[in-house]
Amino acid sequence: MTRIKICGITNVEDARAAVDYGAHALGFILVPESPRFISDVDRLFETVRSVPPFVGRVGVLRDAASLQELPFEESDELFDTFQLYDTTFWPANGEARLVFAVRVSDRASLDAIDPTIEWDAILLDTYHKDKLGGSGETFNWDLAVEAKERFGRPIILAGGLTPENVGDAIATVRPYAVDVSSGVEAEPGRKDHAKLRAFIRAVQDTDRRLDS
Repeated sequence: MTRIKICGITNVEDARAAVDYGAHALGFILVPESPRFISDVDRLFETVRSVPPFVGRVGVLRDAASLQELPFEESDELFDTFQLYDTTFWPANGEARLVFAVRVSDRASLDAIDPTIEWDAILLDTYHKDKLGGSGETFNWDLAVEAKERFGRPIILAGGLTPENVGDAIATVRPYAVDVSSGVEAEPGRKDHAKLRAFIRAVQDTDRRLDS
């Protein structure tokens, strides 16, 4: 079964819809420069705490230092997983899982990954000079296949996935999970529920087809 992470959640309505349709994890952007950042702390708490049991709550950070800059101290209670784009330092942080995100442009992007870092999974996203993620652009999925072979860690495939192409992506890579944000949005920070349902259904249909 391919796990499904819906990223860039900013409100309770979208969170509940994603869970109802079958998402396994929701991502919350903790980078102030992002249009998907929830600046209101009370709304952030309300949205994250609306996620029911057995659904992952992922805090997406630029790097470990930015965790210290958040306007609250209850990050351990809010999130069970953290996703980072910089792996140079990570303080002890309870039992949270760590996902290290790599922005892929070519094979050199994989060569730069330190295989000794004790991550729980690797997320492969598309390199963009101005954005950490949510660019809506894909990368060469053959590199994701190579990453599976090289690193022996669960691979989370992101970058430009949509209801139309996620089936091909899964068939090519067979990732542990897929991650989507802009591909199911009506606008940055607001999900299109028809696209959200179609994306999750496409993942489920592909899994059934590949397993038959």
